[in-house]
Amino acid sequence: MPCNTPPPAVNPEHIEDHDEEEEDIIYDDDDIIELDVTDESVLSFEAHDEAVFCCNFNKTGSLVVSGGQDETAFVWNINDGDTVFECKGSHTDSVIAADFNHDSSLVATAGMDGIIEVWNVASKTKVWDNEITEITWISWHPNANFLFAGTTTGECWKWLVPDNSVCEVFASHGEGASTGLLISNGTKCVVGYTDGLIKVWDTSGITAVGSSKDHTKNVTCLASSADGNLFISGSEDGTAKLFKTSNCKVLHVWSFQENKAVESLAYVKSHRLFAIGTGSGKLIIIDPASYTERVSVNLQDSIVKIVASDDSPILYIAAGCSVHCYDARNGNPVKKWDGHAACVLDISLSPDQRRFVTASDDFICKLFPTDI
Repeated sequence: MPCNTPPPAVNPEHIEDHDEEEEDIIYDDDDIIELDVTDESVLSFEAHDEAVFCCNFNKTGSLVVSGGQDETAFVWNINDGDTVFECKGSHTDSVIAADFNHDSSLVATAGMDGIIEVWNVASKTKVWDNEITEITWISWHPNANFLFAGTTTGECWKWLVPDNSVCEVFASHGEGASTGLLISNGTKCVVGYTDGLIKVWDTSGITAVGSSKDHTKNVTCLASSADGNLFISGSEDGTAKLFKTSNCKVLHVWSFQENKAVESLAYVKSHRLFAIGTGSGKLIIIDPASYTERVSVNLQDSIVKIVASDDSPILYIAAGCSVHCYDARNGNPVKKWDGHAACVLDISLSPDQRRFVTASDDFICKLFPTDI
């Protein structure tokens, strides 16, 4: 199904449990076509009124936060799909990022309007907010309540929340900070910019410890090895580059013939491999030790996001309206899950690896068991 198919109306009851196939209606050139869509999810969360852009589990896997084009975010329970609370704050544009902090006591939401808000999960109240320029990414420190964010004007921010005793800025060089990644237990932050520049920042001294201008277009995604000694970048220039973190030195470059953007990257901890997903639908597995390309698979649909299991070589890949499961060791397909009537825009794997949640252009989040 094309990704621009108008999604079905939102169910006013918000939540449905799915045990059977259901019939959806899509619209095509003013004609109504009825399609049978197999829904393999165990729960649908339908509180959003427009496309859902982001979703994340809390650290126990009991709650999910989702945000979308309807300028709002919800925290909801995966056991029954009930809304725990709506992050009903000041957002006036799409919520493009939402995530829980290290102990799940706080949840942050960030919008294209430049507003970032933090909510206390237990009290369901907003405890901190700030307004900057349009936000492109956020990330919590893995062990403390430091919140980081990047902007379209290139500044990156670091706050200690909710007391706001720390407020520091990573200076801009005049280009947007399109993606960011905390590594090395939060001591460093890798930032990719719209002009292809990559910088490695020391997060305590707020100083750049290395930079590289090897990409020729926007940097779209980043991933690092478990120890943070290596990281990989993907770009709209159709390349992926492996770096040594300590000096930001390029170790190897992979170029893809289709010249399509690299859309997503993931690190496979169990086998020390990197997974690359492109806009042309190609999945590539590389070995950073030998710089070799071990696997290349064509999924047909553009890959939006890759998530790797923490304890196995299994990859979960959002592409088209489905989630595909592949074995990173050999590129063999393991399983595919269907249920959405429009493109899957985000995917998050639960901490126990037993389920995953999706966010879609059809206004719906769905919960699936991994069952593999």
